[in-house]
Amino acid sequence: MKRAYIAVVALVAAVLIGSLVYSVVYFSMPSGKNTITIVCADSLLYPLEKVQSAFQSSYPNVNVELDGHGSIQVIRQVLPPVDMGADVLMVADYSLIPLMMYNATVPGTNESYADYYVRFAGDSIVLAYTNQSKYADEINSSNWYSILMRPDVKFGLPNPEIDSLGYRALMTIQLAEAYYGNNTIFMKLVTDNFNPSIDSIPTGSNYTIYVPDVQVPSGDNLVLRDSGVLLIPLLQTDSIDYCFLYQSNAQQYGLNYVTLPDEINLGSQQYEGNYEQVSVTFEEQRFATVNIDRTGEPIFFGLTIPANAPHPELAAEFVKFILGQEGSKVFQSCWQPVFDPAFTDNLTAVPSLLQPLLTTDPG
Repeated sequence: MKRAYIAVVALVAAVLIGSLVYSVVYFSMPSGKNTITIVCADSLLYPLEKVQSAFQSSYPNVNVELDGHGSIQVIRQVLPPVDMGADVLMVADYSLIPLMMYNATVPGTNESYADYYVRFAGDSIVLAYTNQSKYADEINSSNWYSILMRPDVKFGLPNPEIDSLGYRALMTIQLAEAYYGNNTIFMKLVTDNFNPSIDSIPTGSNYTIYVPDVQVPSGDNLVLRDSGVLLIPLLQTDSIDYCFLYQSNAQQYGLNYVTLPDEINLGSQQYEGNYEQVSVTFEEQRFATVNIDRTGEPIFFGLTIPANAPHPELAAEFVKFILGQEGSKVFQSCWQPVFDPAFTDNLTAVPSLLQPLLTTDPG
């Protein structure tokens, strides 16, 4: 709107008093770019850096800034007290959007920070390693948990209070007990490696994992970082032998990985009922306004445009680019296909520009 106004003024002035004034207006025209901020899960940085470059080539007057965090932290960046004013929010767990944003109101308004999400991609959990990892020539999908139990092996987990991969990895480890018929897996890989301990309590065939306020690894066998991507440099420098990652990230960074069974890797809708047998409860939320307890379900990545986005029209163009042919091709080349069409829970709330690319059928 501002550019259009200046252009009209320039034209009128040139007609009235000649080219001298036109040249003055030319030098006063705004030369800066519009900057949009994409706050995203660290696990999405690899494809988004490529999308960033492609989008800026198509929209030379737009600068795209990426700000990566663990998925829970991504949403905290958008809500008070931080409220950074992001244009697009992208997380590795779509369900965090309705959980944390639908009932949070933009200050000074009656408007929620979000009233829809787009479920745009899926993934599964793998155990990543390198050729230098201890027992790399021995590990497979049948014995991985026993390899991690060996006293000379060090492995990494993302922080479950910050990153969705963190609580999902805990679920996978618990689900492994029933699949492999070994009820010591969670205790030996998780409980025994934290102080205070992270415990998994059975109720019939279901399990609830209790995550304390502060998780501190109790020995040398486990390393904790704020996101899965931050574990990758430790793997590449032989500081750890293994870590849980999304399969797309393992492929993007050229890592070896153990493919885990569909019954436990949270990557198959066929086993959704199986995944639901495990939930995670966070003790830190005793005095919080938002309950972020999680129940196991298939992995879906999600996005939304916050209600207070500084550049909502450009944000919609960026999302359209991702869901469209060119952006989808970029994600495909990064081993993370984008759904076509992507699912939304509230089509009428989505910008009209995006509605033709979406469906309300969850599939």
